[in-house]
Amino acid sequence: MTRVLQVMGRSAGGIARHVAQVTEALDGRDGLRVDIAAPSDLPLDLPKPAIEVHIPDGPVRGHAAAVRRLRLILSRASYDVVHAHGLRAGIDGALAARRAGVPSLLTVHNLVQPEIAGGVRARLYRAAEPLAARLAHRTFAVSDEIARHLRRNPLARGAAVEVLYLGVGSAPAVARDRAAVRAELGVGERPLIVTASRLSPQKALHVMLAALALLPEETTLAVLGEGELQPRLEEHARRAGVDHRVLWLGFRADVADYVAAADVFCLSSIWEGIPLSVQESILLGTPVVATAVGGLPEIVEDGESGRLVPRDDPAALAGALAEVLMDRNLAARYAAAARGALEERFSTVRMLERLSAAYRSAGGR
Repeated sequence: MTRVLQVMGRSAGGIARHVAQVTEALDGRDGLRVDIAAPSDLPLDLPKPAIEVHIPDGPVRGHAAAVRRLRLILSRASYDVVHAHGLRAGIDGALAARRAGVPSLLTVHNLVQPEIAGGVRARLYRAAEPLAARLAHRTFAVSDEIARHLRRNPLARGAAVEVLYLGVGSAPAVARDRAAVRAELGVGERPLIVTASRLSPQKALHVMLAALALLPEETTLAVLGEGELQPRLEEHARRAGVDHRVLWLGFRADVADYVAAADVFCLSSIWEGIPLSVQESILLGTPVVATAVGGLPEIVEDGESGRLVPRDDPAALAGALAEVLMDRNLAARYAAAARGALEERFSTVRMLERLSAAYRSAGGR
């Protein structure tokens, strides 16, 4: 049996759901045992209890302790492979794996954006990108854009970088119908935009709020997620005169219910990998309007399977949202085309087959 330890930091989004998906699908299959090392306070149900480890959010402090903790976990259970997710977990996991004589794999889900990390932190994280890739035996990038970025970095020369689209398989379960959700929100059949994301600088929700101010008064925005910027964003909504049209729903386990009930799913991010939220929206039949950043053009083709607009452009975002909201036939065509393209390019079965083979190969089985 090949024993695999997946390592991750704190995440309530796509990374945590991907780790849970892989563990549930591969644990006990094809001669694999898959465990998870993660913080104890993950706001997400996992398919099996996680082995507690704290991967610090910062670039320096606390990582030595994380490496020691991971080294202890590896030695106690004789793991054959470490698979880390994200740069911080990737470096800590790879260093612990090397000391234990165990091969390590890395999945890079995002890249560091200077306008998000800022100053010294951005420089440290930028240096971490090639370091994490070089420490790992194999590096998976969740989009072509991330893979190209890593390969262009001269410090990552020699790193084995390959694209692995994560895929989502079937649509997430919906417990309530459209009418029930919209009645709960008090919107009836008025236009409803839904977004699901962390309330963080990367997501640029202030741009979405500014776009909302340019849309008809009856349009409502429901925001699913939590984060450090919520007070500032609520103030921004008040200044823009749209606070009465924004529903702050916080972290919800039933995100799919709201996305399925929406007229459009929206992201205003300044950068994305291949967001799981967009894939799930497509599977639920909800058209997508987003910014043309990161890996989003790999999953949505502007004017064919949704709308993509430049980042930091509220007017362009409002125009694209209005187009989809006002023409239900066009919205339905976008949704159908997006689902066809998703099923053609992104396959959960193929992703799991590649990971299973990578685990067994790295573990010498």
